[in-house]
Amino acid sequence: MTAKIQNNKEPTGGINYYWYCVIGIIILMSCIGAREIDRPFYGLHSWGEATGTWAARTHVKYGLAYTKGMTTWAVGYPPKENPKRYLDHPQLGSLLAWLFGSILGVHEWTFRFVTLIVSIGALAVFMLMLKGLMEPLPALLAGLLCAIFPLTGYFSFGGWTVLFGLAAIYYYLVIIKALTNGPEPTKFHKIGLALSLFLGLQIAWTGFFYALAIGVHYVFRCLKRKQFPSIPLLAIMAFSPGISMLITFTIMFQGYGGISKIIELYKWRAAKGEMQQMVGFDWSLWFAKLWEFSNTNYTLPILIIAILYITIGQLFVFTDKPDHSTGRRARQFPQFWIFFMVPFSALFILRGCLWRHQTWLLPMTPLVAIAASLGVFMVWDLIKKNNFKIAMVTVLAILSICVFDCIAGTNYYYAIRWQPEAKINMFKMLNSRIPPDKYLLSFDAFIVDQHESKGAFYRPEIAWYLDREIVQAEKLEEITAAAKTGKYPFYLLPLSVGDPQADAYLSNLSKQLGQLYKYEYIPGVAGEADSEGRFLKAGMPNYILYDLEKPLK
Repeated sequence: MTAKIQNNKEPTGGINYYWYCVIGIIILMSCIGAREIDRPFYGLHSWGEATGTWAARTHVKYGLAYTKGMTTWAVGYPPKENPKRYLDHPQLGSLLAWLFGSILGVHEWTFRFVTLIVSIGALAVFMLMLKGLMEPLPALLAGLLCAIFPLTGYFSFGGWTVLFGLAAIYYYLVIIKALTNGPEPTKFHKIGLALSLFLGLQIAWTGFFYALAIGVHYVFRCLKRKQFPSIPLLAIMAFSPGISMLITFTIMFQGYGGISKIIELYKWRAAKGEMQQMVGFDWSLWFAKLWEFSNTNYTLPILIIAILYITIGQLFVFTDKPDHSTGRRARQFPQFWIFFMVPFSALFILRGCLWRHQTWLLPMTPLVAIAASLGVFMVWDLIKKNNFKIAMVTVLAILSICVFDCIAGTNYYYAIRWQPEAKINMFKMLNSRIPPDKYLLSFDAFIVDQHESKGAFYRPEIAWYLDREIVQAEKLEEITAAAKTGKYPFYLLPLSVGDPQADAYLSNLSKQLGQLYKYEYIPGVAGEADSEGRFLKAGMPNYILYDLEKPLK
């Protein structure tokens, strides 16, 4: 689907309206993304949101001398002398979070505000790219769809990795002269490509897939054209991301004390991932989850349009004659393979990441948006030949359905609660009542342990709101012994964990503790599902908080 594009100069007329419309799309995306920007970390992927902000707070609160510039899990004051460091990801993202946290303060909204600003830059680069790849109206519709997708509406268009990834694709397309009316390639564009590839992989592993797509695309382009590739350009494509990966692996190797944990981490992410109950990898379940997330991320009508365009629609594309000046057929997907390879290489190489993370599909957003936009205009072309008014009504009806479904999908994403607000408020209360140098004694350790390759650490939302060390104690003698040390003002006990035998033990333990210490009751909340039976809100059991500093006489 890739076609050679001549670098012809475009008449100046009609340029302004494109960028005025882009500004309008960016404003629309910003308004959607700023919705409830200061909400607590309780919604969809609250784990991921709290992780970045917790890392920023650690850098700001304890200083880079303590964190050594790496993502560090620490709470309370003073923090542990030898804290756990999270080395599974590249470290530049954590340092950028520290930079903006130092300037704006470390709040819930800081994380989202910075992501929104970066997303505006990514969308601007995407629209600049589309301006040289497509006609203005389909390009603008693709940008509009990107702005209103539920995935974008909740998580924004993408963070630093998407910005650097799209920038790398843009510089690459300029260098190979694939953009109509694009600038002449210069050393600036090669430097921009090198920096984008390097920085993208310093932010997250997904930066590798942008580099992979660009490199593979260039090699096959040269083979198709029977051209010898540019050695300097190949060097940029290989060494820039390669050096970036080497830096990250060196940090991981030193932190882990060897390569075995790195290998185990890759094996886990490349296989079952977080679907631990499976005996082996199940492709049918994997594709079902991919479709489920795609459906809620982009909505069913838009997916249907995009799929019909990529499949049946290609029959209409290739029956048209190519334009003599551009070499491109009408409604042809520009540079299809590079937009296709980025998300699907990531999805298949690290397929274990998909199970609980809608955001893993963020690189697929440009692909879906362009395909759906061209599909809508293909419908317009086919009907317009017979009746202009019917074509207009049909397209407006399709777009209305798409907009309505995107609004409904975005509202659904905002309504999801991975953490009950009551639990967030409970930990806020505990944080205000426990001195920074003391700990919470708890029946539940609030530790997550996804896999041995990652290790165990506090659930990020809990660590963010409690900001105190948690020590687990399950037996009466452990609790009473800890109370005598003076380090634990409170003991937190759930009244139910969903198992009858365990609940009976909790009931008996609560009665024994009630005879020893003053306590207060913290009511729980029930979980909820939406009208379609999908998960909506997590529940919380009833808790009892025992004041270990106030024993009963």
